[in-house]
Amino acid sequence: MNGDDAAALIRTGGRTTCAARFVLTPDRWLDMAHALSRTTMPLLGLWADGVQVHALFMDGEASLIASVAVTDGRYQALSPMRAGAAAHERIIHDLWGIAAMGSHDDVPWLDQGRWPVTWPLRDRPPPASAAPDGVEFTDDIALQQAGGVVLGYGPADGGFDSPFHLRLGMPGERITQVTTRMGYAHRGLCARMRGLAPAQAAQLAARIDATATMAHQLAFFRALATATGTAMDGISAAGVVLGEVERIATHLDCLMQAAERVGDVRFASLAGELLEYVRETCRAQYGRRLLLDRLLPGGAVPPHDLSPAAEMIRALQTGRAELRRLFRRPRGLAMQGRDLGILSADHARRWGIMGCVGQASGIEYEPRPSLPGYRTHRVGDVAAGRGDVTARLATRLHEIGLGVQRLSAAHETVMPASIPSFSDGTGEGIGHAEGPSGPVWHWVRLEGGRIAAWWCGDPSLARIQALPDILRGATYDDVGLIVTSLGLSAAGADL
Repeated sequence: MNGDDAAALIRTGGRTTCAARFVLTPDRWLDMAHALSRTTMPLLGLWADGVQVHALFMDGEASLIASVAVTDGRYQALSPMRAGAAAHERIIHDLWGIAAMGSHDDVPWLDQGRWPVTWPLRDRPPPASAAPDGVEFTDDIALQQAGGVVLGYGPADGGFDSPFHLRLGMPGERITQVTTRMGYAHRGLCARMRGLAPAQAAQLAARIDATATMAHQLAFFRALATATGTAMDGISAAGVVLGEVERIATHLDCLMQAAERVGDVRFASLAGELLEYVRETCRAQYGRRLLLDRLLPGGAVPPHDLSPAAEMIRALQTGRAELRRLFRRPRGLAMQGRDLGILSADHARRWGIMGCVGQASGIEYEPRPSLPGYRTHRVGDVAAGRGDVTARLATRLHEIGLGVQRLSAAHETVMPASIPSFSDGTGEGIGHAEGPSGPVWHWVRLEGGRIAAWWCGDPSLARIQALPDILRGATYDDVGLIVTSLGLSAAGADL
């Protein structure tokens, strides 16, 4: 075996009931960590279950999980080799008190000092060491030495932005230092999932992120199906249709918000009209404006055609053509977003950013042909760009066009009459779906038809970690537009 081949090294570990997961000894985990510095295999997630720490990688089109036992409350950090692991390591410590040896950042990610207990996912979490009065905002030495002013952005500014806080150091007119504070959207989902029946857990999964509710439902369902060896009869085809409708709506919403930020009334108005048309069509045809609870385990629904209404497809085709024209006109969105918030391809790879933001930075990425139900659909060309706001918004317009093409080809897609309940299921599985912002992952361990352990990976976590790279050099007035173009979900990052 090539010592640089981290994937091959992982597969030498002990096998588990989850075909994608292998257990490494601490020494082999350390070997894997060193091998990661010599490979490009992306790290997509890192989590704990109290006994082991698990790392999710993508090896080609295959998911691959490496696990290691927690020894004396510690494990070897992966963040020195994969920068995107840092937030995961901080979250693991916040929730479990498990420390990442060799990590360069031990500042809490979720725990703002207001929890009544420390390490809440432990069987017997100790009480918080001090009264829960909260953590003061403190600036690091580099931020203090830079001088100038320090401005805050979010989480409570009277608008509808995703709740997270940014500390922006500006020695002059441009931002040079960025510090993030998360945890405002934390709902304790890992604890709330434990002991639930799959149908109850699926309702929680559907509410992780309203802009990607269908993606989370589909990824969770695939994890359950993998854990129990259950066929996905008809579910994948339904997921293609509903997932593309959701993607189109989310992209329209993002484009509308961006246009409102810069005062492009014509573009914002048209995008808003198309978004409302899609939402109302969803309500009339699928029962919900937002596609919540469409994949409930054990659900019994009358078979009905999911094929999108021809009127909606025609309206989207015409509307997208007009949006493209408005986008490129003088003083339109394309001109106002040019050279703002640049995320280079190198930085996108560093943080493990995929989806439309990664594509806009020049990352070749199209996962859907490898997913069930997508193999017969034409992919189309990736929208090229240089990683700025304009490229990200252009990529969303491009993806709307691809979505309309896929919906046009979705003839006679029928929702299955019944959905498996998994009421007596036992096993472990991983599943993913491509959401509007990138890949969504769910891992689940079932015992006697109940959730024993669960983890979710949302693409927003990587994007939020990349904000210091993206915002550096911007003005304060640019921040809102840049953040909007990224499509961040604090709820998806904080769980």
